Amino acid sequence: ADPRPAVSRAARIRLSHLIADGQTELVIEWLRLLAASGRHPPDVLQPVLLAMATDSRRVRDVLAPVLGPLARWLAAANPAWSWAAAAATAGPAGPADSANWTTASHSQRRELLARLRCTDPAVARELVLSTWSADSYQDRVAFVAALATGLSLADEPLLNQALADRRAEVRRAAADLLAGLPGSAFAGRAMERAAASVRLVGRTLEAAPPAQATAEMIADGIDPTPPRLTGRQAWLLRQVVAAAPAGWWAEHTGLAPPDLLAMSARCAWAGALEAGWTDSAVRDGDAAWITALLDRPLGAAGITVFQALSDADRDSWLASHPGSPLFGALELVPGPWSARLSAAASAHIAEMARADPGRSPEARKLLRLAARRLEPPQPPALDPALVHPRLVQSWVGMLEVLSIRAAMRRELAEEPTP
Repeated sequence: ADPRPAVSRAARIRLSHLIADGQTELVIEWLRLLAASGRHPPDVLQPVLLAMATDSRRVRDVLAPVLGPLARWLAAANPAWSWAAAAATAGPAGPADSANWTTASHSQRRELLARLRCTDPAVARELVLSTWSADSYQDRVAFVAALATGLSLADEPLLNQALADRRAEVRRAAADLLAGLPGSAFAGRAMERAAASVRLVGRTLEAAPPAQATAEMIADGIDPTPPRLTGRQAWLLRQVVAAAPAGWWAEHTGLAPPDLLAMSARCAWAGALEAGWTDSAVRDGDAAWITALLDRPLGAAGITVFQALSDADRDSWLASHPGSPLFGALELVPGPWSARLSAAASAHIAEMARADPGRSPEARKLLRLAARRLEPPQPPALDPALVHPRLVQSWVGMLEVLSIRAAMRRELAEEPTP
């Protein structure tokens, strides 16, 4: 018995059709809506949902929160579904069994570590230390990256050990975390070097790049050898600027990122400064720096900077900049889009569909994306007769998916028939 209410017959039939048609994206959305409704999945469809979730991590992530007693019973009959028994008992993550650390596969160890960092960071750290010397460098890089969850000064000794690793990839991963760890000795050294290299004199930003990389700088992950066609001092300055926490610069200079970027344009080392600030902003995910940088022409680097924003900040930024070339990066904003971004995207789509787009494949891709991410799922305000002939089929396909998504919401709100 499941104490939660069942879904309506229409909702059950809808899910059955989506599964039969291979509409995985819409199945995932249906399950998200189900979780919000407080109802349980249709009993008759739980075996096929468990099979789908066993093969797809994305399906599992949305199915796990809505599983209940039936899933536990089914999992007992099929070892492949054992994950469902734990999920139905303890929620999406299930219990983290650290006893299997040394015998688990690479992917299982990384998943276990990620879960433990959310519940018991100290135990996770001790597991990493217990096999550190025997682990591959790929695992060491992954384990260091996992420490970002629940990062604290208690992790500093392990990160300092990683900073001295024989592999550059491990050293870089450790340096990135240490740079964003307030109070760490690494961050202190990075800020001292940055303060010595860049300072505000009146209304002028002055830069004094290091002439050479010292032993301490090299130990902290600064590469003394510049790439081809890059000067040594410019390369060192970029790294020194990047190593300091992105948020520290406002404290150091008293200026916001847009002002610092404007002042740096008059500096002889403008390119190195902007590159360093870009590196630190991307590493730290600093929204103030990223939005300031996105307001400047960044070329190919624009996508990298944009990706450093959180999902919510990407949504907000694109909604505020519908004319930006980065509006073509809508696929980087997961659905459902906010009402504000959906409105901006609908206006953009209507304008694009009305004219000869010139790049039909790109336009069709955007229509497919909008079909699954507009929220609420309403079509753009455009008379279908005005849609360019080359896009009519894609437009009709978008309307069909939006119609299905709207019906899913209505059906899940219906009371089940006795």
